[in-house]
Amino acid sequence: MKCPGEQYQMPVPKTMCSICVDEDCGGYYGPATVRMVSNNGPPLPMPMQVPPGHMVQQIVDEHGILTHVILSPQPPGMPGSPMTGGPNNGAQYYPPYGPPYPSPPQYSTHHHPHPGAGTPPHMHPGVHHAHIHPPPPSHNCNNHASAHSAGPSSSPASHHLDERTVRQRDKMKAKYDRRVQDGYYQSGPAPSRRTKSKRTSARNERNKEITASNKGVSQTMATLSTSPTQNGDDIEEERRELQQQLTSMPAPKISDVEARSALIQLDSPDYDQSVYDLINPADFCYELLLSEKGRDGKYKPVYTGDATEITLKDLKPATEYFLKASTLLDDIRGSPTDPVSFKTLCCEPDPPQSPRLSQKTKTSITLKWNSTAENGARIQTYTLECDQGQGEGHFVEVYEGLSRQFRLSKLQASTRYLFRLAAVNSMGKSGYSETSSFYTSGSVPSQPDPPMLSEAFVNALTISWIKRPNDDDFTLHMEDECTGHGFITVYNGPNLSHIVKTLRRNSEYRFKLAARNEEGQGKWSDVVCYKTLPDRPGPPVKPQSKGKVYAQSFRVTWDPPKDDGGSEVTSYTVEMDDGGGYDIVYNGPDREYVCERLTPGHSYRVRAKCRSAGGVSDYSECCTVTTQAVAPGQCQPPKLQGKPKASSLHLRWNYPEKDGGAQVTDFTAQMSFPDNTSREVYRGRDLDCIVAGLSPGRPYLFQVRAHNKAGAGPWSDPLEVVSGAGVPDAPKAPVVTCKSPHSAIISWEEPVNNGATISEYKLEWLQRADFDYIQLYLGSSQSYEVRGLIPASQYSFRVQAINSAGSGPFSSPVTCVTPSSSPAPVVSIRYSAAATTIALTWKEPNCNGSEIIAYNIDVGEKNLTVVSSITEHTLEGLSPETTYKIRIQAVNDIGVGAFSAPIKVTTRALPPNPPRLECISTLPNSLKLRWGDGRNQDMVKYTLEMEKEDGSFVAIHTGPAHTHKVNKLSELTSYEFRIFASNDAGDGPYSDTFTFTTTKAPPPALKAPRVSETGLSHCVLEWTGIKPIGSDCIHYLLQIQALAAKEVEYKEVYRGPNTSYRLTNLSPRTEYQARVCAVRQSTSRSGDITGAFSPGTVFNTLSPAPQRTLITKTVETKISEPKQLTDQQWAMIILFGFVLFAVLVAFIAQQIISYTSHTSSRQ
Repeated sequence: MKCPGEQYQMPVPKTMCSICVDEDCGGYYGPATVRMVSNNGPPLPMPMQVPPGHMVQQIVDEHGILTHVILSPQPPGMPGSPMTGGPNNGAQYYPPYGPPYPSPPQYSTHHHPHPGAGTPPHMHPGVHHAHIHPPPPSHNCNNHASAHSAGPSSSPASHHLDERTVRQRDKMKAKYDRRVQDGYYQSGPAPSRRTKSKRTSARNERNKEITASNKGVSQTMATLSTSPTQNGDDIEEERRELQQQLTSMPAPKISDVEARSALIQLDSPDYDQSVYDLINPADFCYELLLSEKGRDGKYKPVYTGDATEITLKDLKPATEYFLKASTLLDDIRGSPTDPVSFKTLCCEPDPPQSPRLSQKTKTSITLKWNSTAENGARIQTYTLECDQGQGEGHFVEVYEGLSRQFRLSKLQASTRYLFRLAAVNSMGKSGYSETSSFYTSGSVPSQPDPPMLSEAFVNALTISWIKRPNDDDFTLHMEDECTGHGFITVYNGPNLSHIVKTLRRNSEYRFKLAARNEEGQGKWSDVVCYKTLPDRPGPPVKPQSKGKVYAQSFRVTWDPPKDDGGSEVTSYTVEMDDGGGYDIVYNGPDREYVCERLTPGHSYRVRAKCRSAGGVSDYSECCTVTTQAVAPGQCQPPKLQGKPKASSLHLRWNYPEKDGGAQVTDFTAQMSFPDNTSREVYRGRDLDCIVAGLSPGRPYLFQVRAHNKAGAGPWSDPLEVVSGAGVPDAPKAPVVTCKSPHSAIISWEEPVNNGATISEYKLEWLQRADFDYIQLYLGSSQSYEVRGLIPASQYSFRVQAINSAGSGPFSSPVTCVTPSSSPAPVVSIRYSAAATTIALTWKEPNCNGSEIIAYNIDVGEKNLTVVSSITEHTLEGLSPETTYKIRIQAVNDIGVGAFSAPIKVTTRALPPNPPRLECISTLPNSLKLRWGDGRNQDMVKYTLEMEKEDGSFVAIHTGPAHTHKVNKLSELTSYEFRIFASNDAGDGPYSDTFTFTTTKAPPPALKAPRVSETGLSHCVLEWTGIKPIGSDCIHYLLQIQALAAKEVEYKEVYRGPNTSYRLTNLSPRTEYQARVCAVRQSTSRSGDITGAFSPGTVFNTLSPAPQRTLITKTVETKISEPKQLTDQQWAMIILFGFVLFAVLVAFIAQQIISYTSHTSSRQ
């Protein structure tokens, strides 16, 4: 490797590598990957001196070209070879090209920003920043901006570690090696170099690539801690260890402290590089916390980034600040450093506020001002400057002193003066305040000239006037004689013109003007009169046609505009559009005009406008007039299309030459018979038609004419056509005779056969209107009997004759209705049973032509129940839990129908009554309630409700159980409860409301008392107290028992609020047992509550003999008393029994099935 400006090869000592990129150098400690520039030659090893305990890997690409040299610590257990270097023996000292050690970690190169290349906020410009790394060797490049502290090679701590640190380092190293062996880290290519300004985005992109492809090596221990592993505890331990390493950051260094800025220099944490060799110091970020309210005040973050030199700006002068710093590595944050204090320098005062006017006369002005921020140095004087009334920006000092008030005299009257102010202290002079402007007093203005009219509008006037030196403001008055209000003020201000708006058009107004200054208002000017302009008129009313509209002329009239604009209309202009654009047809004062020489049946649009002194109006709305049309001309004779058939032919014709001024709407074709009778055979818009219904071999005459909205034109010349033979004519309508509601006889007569014998007839019928006709009979007979008809139903029949020429047309359909009959049976009965009622619903059956008037309901042995024509009924007065057999029949005027299929319905049982509530257990925070006798054979469901604070009840338990425990209650509080029972018949009534009250909570049990100061006949007992409960105070009850005297009961020796007591009058060399409990003294006089006693403490008093070691032991007294099983325990016992029973049944069933299968297989 070479550095810029050097002519010698630089070996790479130890694990420190200086890489020169763009004439900036950055140091890295750890495995280093050096990009080699070798584009030709064989892949020979490069001679290099390697220190003991390290190894070198040289990597070639797929073309055999040397691309990288990797220097890294040698893994434990790998034999190392001393490398002395040299061109002759370099190859035998290098390990193979394959990676014996996990691929080197990827480090992004770090370039420092150049001055002026976009310094981020709070960064000191013009300084090259470098992170703290181990010290570079003496062979580093000369232009490397070094800011490194002593690394592990120079730190005594790395060579003289305590035993605990060595064990921790070995543990982390072994964990890393184990993950490498498991394949947790994959090798990948080294990242490309990037500048420091792009480091953050490069690191994010690198992390994204690692996540997406699982390639590459972990960059830092933070990446290790956030990667998914199989053991979450190991990850948390690694994070804690790494966070502890980040906490070893040195305190920040503060220099170049000025009045409003300071330079902060940061050093990276002093971490154990032998363990955390994957950490790249270039990935460190730093956070600065600043406080100006003392060492223990609130700290605010002022900077977060990777720079090591930061310039804090916008500080307050003469202020003491406290600064902390912390290191961030991805999402791991080290603890902040101890606060470092610094105080900013003093500076010149802040610019003061503008001076204020206190008093003025014709020759003097008195000013006042407020004090300004001193910025650490006392203000020595204030400097006031004035422009002497010149108005040219040239200021002269008129006052200097500490007073904040000054009177400037010998001034000119009615003159404008400008002032500005500055403050001075020992550090210098502040900036000037904003300029203030004040006038001296003078005399009132003289009478001004009358106001002038600058411009007149329809609804406004622009009034202007001339300003004189003594004029400040002006007042403009206006008088409208129509209102009678006199002169009113329309403007007050310093402007020299004013637009008076919202005036009437073409009207006169009077104006006068007065000038005003600080001394008062002058005389009014002479009154002048000005007039607004007239407005242009509005559009005339929409023109209308007058009288009858003829085929070639019509008369149009219009009304004057509703708004004439304030002046009389002088003329009107009428324009007409015949489809080619508007043309002027009239111009004059009249309001009526006759339009002539028009085209019949053509539409014309007419509009008008008017003119006055105010201008020309807009056009009115358009009026559309259509002239009358005339009948169209004669058509040409129709033409025959194709060969005529026996019963039809095809005719075609064209439009007439003249349409009469209106579109031809339709055509009429007429056919004349040989007997000189005629009939219309077609009427429509088409130019052809098919004439049907002709008789075979007969001559016919055909004519056509056109129609429009004016009427019909003349008939065309006739066309004579002779028809040929055809199918039979349509028979007459058949005759239908109903024999019964279910059968009918259809008969018909023979039609004209048109020259061919009729061979058979086709009979069709229509059962419903939404169906098509279907064939019912085909044969030579002229009658047919149909059976299976529905009573009171409508049927249609038609018949068709067939001969050798084909099938003739159908006859006219004939309709018949079968007679009515009794109703059909009732189907689809639904029911809803209660205890004493059954609600029935059913679908209405077919009435068979006669409306249903009633229904008969048969309920077992009871008489028939007759209901009206509704389809629902409720049977009442029934017995609970009884089965009834029900059937229904419909009745109409013809008779009764058949009964429906019987249904069996069983009534339900009555809803149960509510049980009585009772409280079987009362505790401070719970109530256990019970109801019923404990048996629930009918599986009745109970719902228990409790009253809320707003008076409503809420359900707290629903189920078949007979007990329920209500938890999370307040002590000594009354609660309201009620209950109701439910079964299949429904919900029963609510019970009465029951009130139950919780008890007070006893104090908790204390720990065993402690014994001290034991003597022959005395000792001191101490115990741990508890806090008061609510408003109740706590006392303590101390009891002792002499074990040697075999006393059964304890004796009370103390009751009070203290937590210690001295026992006296004890027997020497006697064994005692002491216990203590807390007593809750009620303030409401409801009685004291004693808590549970603490475990007993056994102690011995001393004997007169030589003192021996006091044996103190704690004995927990346990009183065995039977405990009642809880509901949960009972439920578990029942569940366990049910499981055993189910297993037993399953086993027996399996044995039976096995035996049956075995027996069947033998057979």
